[in-house]
Amino acid sequence: MEPNDAASAELVRWRLREREVEAVLRETESEELRLSEELAKVDEQAGYYDSLAGDMKRDVQPPSLYGLIRSLRW
Repeated sequence: MEPNDAASAELVRWRLREREVEAVLRETESEELRLSEELAKVDEQAGYYDSLAGDMKRDVQPPSLYGLIRSLRW
């Protein structure tokens, strides 16, 4: 094989590899977008359940002495 042929074959090989890497990069970017959207949904749900837990704690806690005294005053 002549040096020029070897260089041409190497160039073809690297261009093929470049296309493969670009395809994987596009797939990775697509997956990153999907995961970011999913993470946003999870964050939203976590916020909802955190506030729900706080609401439930307020509902379950016994009334405070101050609250009892206020409720006795009309």
